[in-house]
Amino acid sequence: MTIDPSEAATSLQDIAAVERRTREAVFYAGSSVIFIMWGALVACGYGLAELYPRSARITWLAVVAAGCAATAVTIALRMRARDRETRDWRLIWALLALAIYGAAWSYLLGPVVPRPMMYAFQPSLFMLGMILAGLWLGRFFIVLGVAGIALTLVGYFQPEPWLRLWMAAVQSGTLVIGGGWLYRHGVAR
Repeated sequence: MTIDPSEAATSLQDIAAVERRTREAVFYAGSSVIFIMWGALVACGYGLAELYPRSARITWLAVVAAGCAATAVTIALRMRARDRETRDWRLIWALLALAIYGAAWSYLLGPVVPRPMMYAFQPSLFMLGMILAGLWLGRFFIVLGVAGIALTLVGYFQPEPWLRLWMAAVQSGTLVIGGGWLYRHGVAR
């Protein structure tokens, strides 16, 4: 049985498409774990900061440290499974630079800027990171980031006790819903 060149080319294109979709599904599944984990950590951070306001700085430092460590381990485990040629560190370095930038400005502006503005700054900065990641990874991340920023702006105009609850729900909810969508979208492919 012989295959003509056009049938062979079509078969190779089909194989490449399946390979691309498989790689995308695996990426979405791994990203969903990170999103849901951060959503749970952020909710815990807001809850503990509300219960123990005097320890809020230590609480958030512990939450961020745990989240970064877990994210690094997840990414490292996933990177080991990929070929060295397919590894692209640009996104990770870009998000790390954004996180350092946000942490530095939060530290410098914390004593000067009104508290409601700081409550809105960190979530909106994180959502900007999602929008920037969407430039590499697809429009879902852009839509999720824009929706998160819009909801953060709505919460910014809430009075003080409701502002923290709103930010907790928006930030952790956006992450968990986004993680669920990524998981479902990755599995459905």
